[in-house]
Amino acid sequence: MSICIKCKVSCNKISGCNVFNEKPGQWHVLTTKPKNEKRAHDNLKAQGFEVFLPLIAQVKKRQGLKSVAIEPLFPNYLFVKFNQKDTNFNAIRSTRGVGQLLRFGKMLATIDEAIIEKIAEQTSHEEQTFKQLDEILNYQAGDKVEINAGPFKGLEAIYKAKDGFERSVLLINLLGKEHDVSIETQHFDKIS
Repeated sequence: MSICIKCKVSCNKISGCNVFNEKPGQWHVLTTKPKNEKRAHDNLKAQGFEVFLPLIAQVKKRQGLKSVAIEPLFPNYLFVKFNQKDTNFNAIRSTRGVGQLLRFGKMLATIDEAIIEKIAEQTSHEEQTFKQLDEILNYQAGDKVEINAGPFKGLEAIYKAKDGFERSVLLINLLGKEHDVSIETQHFDKIS
């Protein structure tokens, strides 16, 4: 454990204060099996390794609906800190979810601690970003929106309701009259 510069207590949290354990060793890159980053992360952590899996919030479109998902910043990769002299590589390689340690020739790929800390700093805000994106994508009746595509591009409207999987009903003011218009949900954004 090390004393955290920000919270002034013993700390080993990667997210939050961005201070890592002072375990001897270097950060290494390893590949994971497809869609197994979290499994590999959890299993290596359970074995006592210091592991870092940077995550980001992504807006996805499924069946015409926008949703937010937290996904790995580097799909199929994660970082693990260990001392090459004292570590049993078979323990790492046989861990569920792990593919292999990344190498350049016969040398294991290493990453400077400062780079890992910078990545952690940049991705530590993702949880807040996820909440903000989720609020943006969950429209409520009465929300003000701006249309960003189609013949009504640039107009402001009021969200009324969903209209199936891919469309929504908006209230648009045209020529002094209000009209209900059905528009694809991906063609407008919430106004803050």
